[in-house]
Amino acid sequence: MKFEEVLSRRCSTRAFRPEQITQQQLETLLDAANRAPVGSAMYQDLHLTVVRDRRVLLRLCEAAWERFSSVEKVKEIAGKTAEKTAVRAGKEKPDLFYGAPTVIFVSHRRQTLQPGIEWANAAAVVSQMHLAAVSMGLGSCWMWGALESMRMLPQLDNTGLLELPEDFEPLLALAVGYPAAEPKPRPAAHGFIAVNYVG
Repeated sequence: MKFEEVLSRRCSTRAFRPEQITQQQLETLLDAANRAPVGSAMYQDLHLTVVRDRRVLLRLCEAAWERFSSVEKVKEIAGKTAEKTAVRAGKEKPDLFYGAPTVIFVSHRRQTLQPGIEWANAAAVVSQMHLAAVSMGLGSCWMWGALESMRMLPQLDNTGLLELPEDFEPLLALAVGYPAAEPKPRPAAHGFIAVNYVG
């Protein structure tokens, strides 16, 4: 697939088929992660965790279920979108990973020397895997909400299930699998991001 087609087909997939991706596809994604630009080439500060166990993924949703358990709580966070976002009184507990059969968590060593670089590194890794997924005809979606919720509600922080090395923290994740519906190519997006020229 040509790069322009990869860009045109790139989208956030929020519905997946249940079948698992192949080991070769997974290895291609991990290879893409290892080719991402990382500050000072400090790849040893990054760690990837592949999760395919639905029980683990649902445990990682618990903090978000609590965080979004009522419209009132969501109004503090999301304002106008509260009605749509709230998990109604514990009756609805959605899979925040959209049923993806594989989720790859990107963790980073906690930083004191270059605080903030960890987010740039994690984003580069996820973006690289995201585009690699598109090139193979897979669907994928950046994951943030479940991890952010565990940072906000440490009493429901289940990131220990990821069995990370000491001093590493999960920052982002990529849900990946076969999309439930074939994504349609999109035209080039001109004009969404403001641009100015200097010099």
